[in-house]
Amino acid sequence: MNGADTFTAALRAHDVEWVSTLCGHGLNEVYAACERTGLRIVDTRNEQTASYMAECWGRLSGKVGVCAVSSGVAHANALSGIANAYFDGAPMLLVTGSGPLSTAGKGHFQDFDQVALVQSVCKYARTIDVAERIPEIVHEAMATAVSGRPGPVHLTFPTDMQEQMVADSTPPSPQPDKARPILPSDDAVRQAARLLARSERPLMITGSGVFYASAGKAVADFAAAYAVPFAIPIWDRGCVAQPLPEYLGVVGAASGGPRLLEDADLILLLGAAADYRVSYMQAPAIDVQTQVIRVDVDPDRLHHMGRATLSVLADPAMFLQRLIDVCAKEQIEGFEDWLHETQRRKEEFSAAIRTSGHGGLDALQLCAALDEALPEDAVVVIDGGNIGQWVHQTLGRARYPESWLTCGASGVVGYGIAGAMAARAGFPQRPVVVISGDGSATFNLTDLERAVRQQLPFVMIVADDEAWGITVSGHRQHYGKAMSSELGPVDFAAAAEAFGAIGARVESCEELIPAVRRGVAESRPVVIHVRIPGGMPGEQGAHSEALT
Repeated sequence: MNGADTFTAALRAHDVEWVSTLCGHGLNEVYAACERTGLRIVDTRNEQTASYMAECWGRLSGKVGVCAVSSGVAHANALSGIANAYFDGAPMLLVTGSGPLSTAGKGHFQDFDQVALVQSVCKYARTIDVAERIPEIVHEAMATAVSGRPGPVHLTFPTDMQEQMVADSTPPSPQPDKARPILPSDDAVRQAARLLARSERPLMITGSGVFYASAGKAVADFAAAYAVPFAIPIWDRGCVAQPLPEYLGVVGAASGGPRLLEDADLILLLGAAADYRVSYMQAPAIDVQTQVIRVDVDPDRLHHMGRATLSVLADPAMFLQRLIDVCAKEQIEGFEDWLHETQRRKEEFSAAIRTSGHGGLDALQLCAALDEALPEDAVVVIDGGNIGQWVHQTLGRARYPESWLTCGASGVVGYGIAGAMAARAGFPQRPVVVISGDGSATFNLTDLERAVRQQLPFVMIVADDEAWGITVSGHRQHYGKAMSSELGPVDFAAAAEAFGAIGARVESCEELIPAVRRGVAESRPVVIHVRIPGGMPGEQGAHSEALT
């Protein structure tokens, strides 16, 4: 067997079932080895799509998504997915072909230091330089991608390393055992319980680290046991599979939110970054007297921005489970009055949103129809800045399950088709629905053809206001006019048909609901074009003061 065979066998040993890719220089032997070892290849028309597929699968499943691309500029194009995985903490492996190791630095075709280009946004990056060590190197990369706070890793795979014959007697390194959770110290849990006992208005902020720690049940149990309200930073991974009275929706949306962080006297920041979405945990947005408990598996993130009364290096699930036990022993009472107040604020804010439309078909009416149309078991991919905000402010205030895939902490747009292809490849029996803005939809629209050809069906709803919605709102508000933020008309239904998908147009919410239901039963991708003449809430100053 050659190095490429060893490589693909090692991927299979690490539970990899498919690789997203765009063909090109330096990948031929890898493809041949995938064929020999039964590793599925899902090909795309753009390295961006391939890399987004891998990072989306990492964010959906918690497993390592793998993409393979050609050398040179192809490698640079694939950095879109790597960067998103870096921001969001998603496990993925980027494999990049290259010319022979023996001529590296001499000026062979597309010769440059690919490892150096990705090192700042990867947990692990290296060139495979010894064919006999391929199983070991793959093991190191895959284990690093899922350890601690997950993240992207990279391997440059030269053609001579792929072709070199190696002994087949050495089995591939086994899939790494899931790392044992980091347990909180007893003293840290007791300190947290004392802080909670002295609190009157506690608030949990549960970030993507909760999802990767499978801590959703622990959050729900703790919140219910002590009537502690909680929210999720917008774009982070969700953990709320069904409506919970303690769940308040998202914080940090550009479209506003109820007053929560400002009035809490204790904030439990669980697996979440102290970034712009929580006002950096700094005054004046967070009162200087507010106590802050931070829990994370990443020591760097744990101490970022420095604001903490108590920092706990621990798995969020284990921390909450132990905190429940200690609070029970200490007979700490719940916070029902504060919970009821936060629920009142949530409902008041939601009511203001519901009355902020323009009268014509707009994003709020679209979201209301989707609330009825979306299948309960659907994987929902939300792609777009403005439409994404409003999906979170409406549908996302009732539930925010793990099966919803958003842009992540980076705020990227244009990944929706890739996310849908990844979801369908990984969950072939589940319906997949993309909710996209018109700007986002055009990034990788040509990959509809690849989804058709490779039998990866999904429903894509395009909310079309002919603008980069968030940007045009800001331009009109601050400058009195749009500047490079308006878009022209695109017939998305016709474009879908051109790529072999099914195109549909709807003029009302009443038409949208049956169109979505029909679409999830189709064997080809379905693109539903929804013109929004009413635009997005807020574009014409329709917000109430609470929403700005």
